[in-house]
Amino acid sequence: MPVKGYEVDLRETVRLIKLRIDEQVLRNQNLLERVIEKQISADFRNAERQINKYIKKFQDEFDRLLKERESREAEKEQILATLEAYKVNLNEYLRELTAIRASLDSWKPVQVVR
Repeated sequence: MPVKGYEVDLRETVRLIKLRIDEQVLRNQNLLERVIEKQISADFRNAERQINKYIKKFQDEFDRLLKERESREAEKEQILATLEAYKVNLNEYLRELTAIRASLDSWKPVQVVR
């Protein structure tokens, strides 16, 4: 005897349940993909910041070493100029000393050989 009122179609119920599960899985999969994409993007931004930080650090160190080298080159030039001036003065003193020695030598008494 047919049941009056409501008939339950189990196949249709199962199909609808599967459809809803598939929809939920798809939504969760899309959500998971977006979360993963955001995390990957954040990780790449963080890695890029770290790389840029290291590049800046090494660039600053390179610039410091370059300035130090330039400073030493300038000091070297100053030292060489100072040494050259001392050399000129020393040569002048040696000429004066040679002249004084010649003058003193001319004052020595002459020994008479007998």
